[in-house]
Amino acid sequence: MATTFAALIFRPAEIPDRALSQGFAVALGGWAIASPRLFVAPLPGVPGFCAAYYASGEPAAGGVDELDHLVELFDDELSPPVAVLDAAAELGHPGATIYALVFSEEVVHDDGWRFEASGFVRHFVREGEEGIEAGVETPDRSDVVEVDIDLPEGATEQQEREALDRAIRPHRGSTFLAAELGAPVLGALMGGLFAPERRVDVRLVEPAPASIAAEVARLNRVLRREGGRGAPASLPPVGGVAAPATYEAFARAYDWADPADPEDLYRELAIGAIEGTLRFLREDELRGHEREPGWEAAAARRLYPLARLSGSALGGGGAAQRAVVAIGADGEQLWLVRGGTSAAPAGPTFGELLRYLSLGWSRRSDAEEDLIGALMLRARLRSLGG
Repeated sequence: MATTFAALIFRPAEIPDRALSQGFAVALGGWAIASPRLFVAPLPGVPGFCAAYYASGEPAAGGVDELDHLVELFDDELSPPVAVLDAAAELGHPGATIYALVFSEEVVHDDGWRFEASGFVRHFVREGEEGIEAGVETPDRSDVVEVDIDLPEGATEQQEREALDRAIRPHRGSTFLAAELGAPVLGALMGGLFAPERRVDVRLVEPAPASIAAEVARLNRVLRREGGRGAPASLPPVGGVAAPATYEAFARAYDWADPADPEDLYRELAIGAIEGTLRFLREDELRGHEREPGWEAAAARRLYPLARLSGSALGGGGAAQRAVVAIGADGEQLWLVRGGTSAAPAGPTFGELLRYLSLGWSRRSDAEEDLIGALMLRARLRSLGG
């Protein structure tokens, strides 16, 4: 069976799992890929390096050709290696280096890169429209040539394969990476591909309570607020539904009583279906919320109310309409509830909404612009059912 894969090669001390997770999520922000997969394995024979293997998880019958997807994804200006480097820099590793390889045995395709903050170098060999082509690319140049294959007259299939291998070997991305790393990279990658050590979920923001608390702390810093001020002593159940642990972490860390902003309104939001002005519900509002007309239906779906949302965009025009942003029992997915009876996906997860809020009130770097763009793209796709 022919092997096709895309992998990042890196030193674990420079690229933590969170950088891999966030970087791939940013690069995939505009892609309707439901279950992207990322597996990490040590590279046998390449001491100190690991590989992260990416696959879309989409069946070919669904219209996704895996090699075409990998080529397009890694050719993009905001490719996974670039986004992972940005995430690593955010996490305190600005000097990291990443290598990447997109490889296939189905056709001639062997494309290798070295990425660092100062730029990249790329060596590749692939099947072009006119035959086999090879190239070298940097930020300042791009050279592509046709590969001449010297075949003796009446060559056998075996001789043809050997001639092809001799002609393309110097141009292979894996040959370039072997020289960079001082080891036979392709064989090591093949070995690691079938011996994964762990899976890394591809997420823009982690959903765990500790991650939510960190996002609230980030938001407090951006707004120059005091964490935990006015926090409720406890969160009441609403309609028999207890607050998820992620919302409890939020409530403990949020600033509920900022004297400089007593209204505590987040205006002009536009992420997924959350459009308008948002205000997080206070403890007294939560205690009375189960009396909202029709909330029994939302409670039956194990939804817990977080905030009120108002704005004409909710109704597609006309008078301002109101909705409630609620969180599901998983503590991650957000829903828009109207009239207590109609619930639709809001788009962002709880953690993504919090990161969007902190970025929205920040002076953003180029990498943060990419991140907020990915947050909005993912939320839009989810709100549309993608």
